[in-house]
Amino acid sequence: MPIVETNILINAPAITIFDTMVDPESIPKWAPIDYVSNIKGNPGEIGSSADYALADYKLLLFRVNVTQTMTVVEVDSPHKIVYQMEGGFPGKWTYILKTERNGVRVNTEVHYTVRYGLIGRIANKALIYRMHQKKTEEFATGLKAFCESMFAT
Repeated sequence: MPIVETNILINAPAITIFDTMVDPESIPKWAPIDYVSNIKGNPGEIGSSADYALADYKLLLFRVNVTQTMTVVEVDSPHKIVYQMEGGFPGKWTYILKTERNGVRVNTEVHYTVRYGLIGRIANKALIYRMHQKKTEEFATGLKAFCESMFAT
């Protein structure tokens, strides 16, 4: 299962970062998400879920519509949350928050499945991995900008 990872230091309280990233209704404000629908349960609780339409996924000259259902499968607020992903790219999405002297380090790991056998593996090496890495980095930088703007003086 391929993995993409990011980590970023955010100058905001861990609980603010955690609450921001687990609330489906706030995610389109900072992440490359077109819209969220089918929200079930309370944000950040095991079993809660939502459907996300991901913005601007492109493979070569083609725009690919990717919809993911993200279901919370593990929570240790405000330190860790794990989502099970179903849809276009099934797998797991994990956020780990660690308080440091200068802020909170947010580590993201996305384990995803590539379908279609050999063709899928070739596409992953040529395109899909980079697409996922780019989007994961956009999530991290968007989260940082959004959370830090709440504490700007």
